[in-house]
Amino acid sequence: MIWMMALWLGSAGFVRADPLSLADCLRQAQALSAQAKSGLIKEARARAAVQEARSGLLPQLSAVGIYQQSNNPEIQVIDNNEAVLRLTQNLSPFSPQWERARQKEADFRAERAMRTANQQDVALEVKRLYFSILRGLDEAARLAEIQARLENMRETMIPKYSVGRLPPFDAVKIRAALSALARRRDFVAAQLDEDKESLALMLGLKNGDSLSLRPLKAAPPALPPTPDARAAAGDNPRLLALQERIAAAESGARAARRERYPDLSAGLDYGYMGNNGLFNLYPSANYPSNVYGSPLGLGYNASLSLSLPLWDWGGISARVAQNERDAALARADAEIESQKLAARLSGLRRRAEAALADESRMTALLTETRRAAEVQTRLYRRGATGVLEAVDAWNIWLDTMITEREDYYEYLLDLARIENALGRESVRYE
Repeated sequence: MIWMMALWLGSAGFVRADPLSLADCLRQAQALSAQAKSGLIKEARARAAVQEARSGLLPQLSAVGIYQQSNNPEIQVIDNNEAVLRLTQNLSPFSPQWERARQKEADFRAERAMRTANQQDVALEVKRLYFSILRGLDEAARLAEIQARLENMRETMIPKYSVGRLPPFDAVKIRAALSALARRRDFVAAQLDEDKESLALMLGLKNGDSLSLRPLKAAPPALPPTPDARAAAGDNPRLLALQERIAAAESGARAARRERYPDLSAGLDYGYMGNNGLFNLYPSANYPSNVYGSPLGLGYNASLSLSLPLWDWGGISARVAQNERDAALARADAEIESQKLAARLSGLRRRAEAALADESRMTALLTETRRAAEVQTRLYRRGATGVLEAVDAWNIWLDTMITEREDYYEYLLDLARIENALGRESVRYE
């Protein structure tokens, strides 16, 4: 019975035995996050718009029924009543519909690129939260370790420098240090709760209380080479989307210009046609049977229609100008985004190199600062040094440990930002 209850709780999302890896979080967020779903919906809508535009280029088949009756034979139109199948087709090679279809195809490619950009943004946010949570957990563990060291020192301290009824300075100093640690620990815990809740929302979980993450490998991955600006622009999905926006606007301008050209269309009606209404209304009248009194007959009616716009009060020119301005704006946006990308890549790489170098320095100092803190504690217990030196030594070791972890996760985050800017992943997380 107990194992069945555990199985039910696990399937319902209340219990999770294994901690989530970063790869698990990335897959789950892509499937459940609102931002990723929004990109998929926009892409599907653009795909439907392409299908709609292409369907207008194909023959259109419809069923048409018309019934009209008049008591005045002078106004009754021959073949005014009909029940036919109607086939229509635009025959003009200069029809604006061709360019409108190309415009919708470019819009679809732009939405597809933006969907990729949204997925990469989701992945970047998941990595940021994942790294922030692990960094917070590391910092909380190190704060707890230093707290235990200081509490042990307080239990074995040698009171000195007391004046009158004032408490010994050593006890005051250690209590102040413990208070500072408690304050710092509370802020770390609050940030951890916020990050866990944010990540849980992206993963489709109810809350972050039971969220457990798998630690990363200790060694940081190598920094990938940064390509030149042209190569970087070729893979960045936002730049690709802007290029497609340019193509869409240019197609829209060409479609508007083609509205000035003659339009040729063909139609074919096949079915029952005739002036059946008048025949039934005046059955005894001596009207010619082939003019007024013919019943509905089966046949076809083919037609060609040619139209040429002569004057539209500048409407076509206005539509051309709008699309040309849209293309110019898209080119300007693409140029701005390309410049931002080059500057961002340069800055991110320098930051990543600085974080990696500082992480190496802090790693080398960890052993020395810990040994120095332990030595200062032994000297303090023998009365060879003061409490200030002992507490400061532990704080220096704490700062070294936390800085090393901050550099490590900051490097990983900068690496993820570089991947996001380049539009491709270079590091695979298990």
